Amino acid sequence: MSVRTVSELDALMARLAEGDRVAFTRVFELLWGPIQKLCLSLLRNEADAADAGQEAMHKILERASDFDKTRPAMPWALAIAGWECRTLARRRDRRRESHADAMPSCAGPHAEEEFLQRDLTAAAMAALGELSELDREVLIATFWDEAASVSGATLRKRRERALDRLRRTFRRLYGLD
Repeated sequence: MSVRTVSELDALMARLAEGDRVAFTRVFELLWGPIQKLCLSLLRNEADAADAGQEAMHKILERASDFDKTRPAMPWALAIAGWECRTLARRRDRRRESHADAMPSCAGPHAEEEFLQRDLTAAAMAALGELSELDREVLIATFWDEAASVSGATLRKRRERALDRLRRTFRRLYGLD
């Protein structure tokens, strides 16, 4: 997502939060792709990803009035989507449901690693949602090949500080060392 698109999304979410329903369609268009991509990467099943994505979009648009206009919209929306994926996965696990394409083979040597990776990804997204706008911008620019507002040594130092804050947030949320 380009910087211009991110700015457009932030402005549209602010309008939607104020009750301007005309912004609804464009907000949906801008968020649907990234949310579907996140849900599919976390759940690894198209049907579950579609369900989680739809529920996330429903909650995002329903809770638009709760959106903090001083913060960026994309991390807020992705945190809600990540939470929906986590909720759906836990609900499925409680019912002991599984999908052949979503679950690694029990016989495979890397099955446990895949489960851990999914849980860690969801946890990292939740921790990322608690960082400042600047920290998220730097980390998104670093890991998702987005253009940052700075470069060179400034970007490296900001990345170092943002990663340090992400580690502390993650430890605070999940009690890990």
